[in-house]
Amino acid sequence: MRGSLEQAADLLHGLMQPGEAFGAYFEGEDSDFARLNGNRVRQAGHVLQQRLTLDLMRNDRHARAELPLTGTPDVDAAELSAAVEGLRALLPHLPPDPHHACAEPGTSSEDLRTGRLPGRTQLLKALTESAEGLDLVGHCATGQLYRGFAGSAGQWHWFETESFSLDWSLYHRADKAVKGRYAGREWDPEALAARIRGTRDQLEIMACEPVRLEPGRYRVFLAPAAVMEILSVIAWQGFGLRAQRTRQTPLLGLVDGEWALHPQVSLDEHSAGGQAPRFSPEGFTLPGRVALIKGGRHAGCFADARSSREYDVPVNAAAERPRSLEMTPGTLAVDEAARAVGDGLLIADLWYGNLSDRARCAVTGMTRYACLQVTEGIPIAPVEPMRFDVSLYEMLGDGLLGLTRERERLVDTGTYGQRSTGSFLLPGALVRDFPLTL
Repeated sequence: MRGSLEQAADLLHGLMQPGEAFGAYFEGEDSDFARLNGNRVRQAGHVLQQRLTLDLMRNDRHARAELPLTGTPDVDAAELSAAVEGLRALLPHLPPDPHHACAEPGTSSEDLRTGRLPGRTQLLKALTESAEGLDLVGHCATGQLYRGFAGSAGQWHWFETESFSLDWSLYHRADKAVKGRYAGREWDPEALAARIRGTRDQLEIMACEPVRLEPGRYRVFLAPAAVMEILSVIAWQGFGLRAQRTRQTPLLGLVDGEWALHPQVSLDEHSAGGQAPRFSPEGFTLPGRVALIKGGRHAGCFADARSSREYDVPVNAAAERPRSLEMTPGTLAVDEAARAVGDGLLIADLWYGNLSDRARCAVTGMTRYACLQVTEGIPIAPVEPMRFDVSLYEMLGDGLLGLTRERERLVDTGTYGQRSTGSFLLPGALVRDFPLTL
């Protein structure tokens, strides 16, 4: 696929007229997909796609077009030529954009992250055999992802990564299910089998008569997937420079120093450790790590290309939300989580989350998947779905009792349009006084 971007860049150089410049952002994938129901493959397919986002610039004006690439030089040349002509005709009618930015000349990088991937047949065989006799519903994807950038001033970036992801639910009946995930670059069938065993054990508890709890505050263990659901809601606007300068961030109390999280809590954007490229769609090279929260205190934020221009700060993000969010671990062993809860709840996952109170940095949502009642350190029964409404300042502040030393890599399994490159690396959290409202 690199050749497609090289060919497009060569052609675009030749199409430029005096005073014009271009930036070309490339996205591609070569992926196998499958969907399962009843532990059987119901749909399988292969996706090979390439697309280019072309930004034509002249003086302070710019216009963009997105077009697919076929890899056939003559076909792509005709499409690119037509796109340039269309954008060129549009430019005189557009107002200047004072916040538009493109990378400086000469910036370049190459990042090739190889892995050990299973073939689709091997992956599906391992998954269905591990879940023999169970009603497994899920989705899997495996293959290569590509990103690139070429600019008229000689900017060049190329990124390749190999990865797989599995996202499944084991159903007992109706809405009684246990959710599981496994993703990464290094395939290990034993690791998959261990995760299936873990969800199978939880499913046996889900077969017990469900318990209906009274609203109140409970001692809970939030597995990494549950922590991710809450953090992803906060992160949508929480860490961006623009949201902070316009006072719209739900983390405003943390930014202003009026609130603090537990000293154990540190959050970084760790691009070098995730599966996202270390350059922006405008061609800016990004740092390998950006500190967001350190020791419970505000430490930094994301500045994309437009915010960089508007607020005169360096670019450190492709967009003003995380793509490779990482939390430092604690000392609690995952195997000791139920015992550490004592009497309370194990929450393996959450159904959904929404921001409920921006001033309190509060998230509301529902429990559903494998929310288990724990008595004297032993999970004994499923809990009927309940609504929670929790402030991050409570959950990861005074209410935090500990983080696990083991962390889980959670990959965004979204495939709308293309496979996502987002990921989280998170521990589980032991929390007191977690509020269930109804």
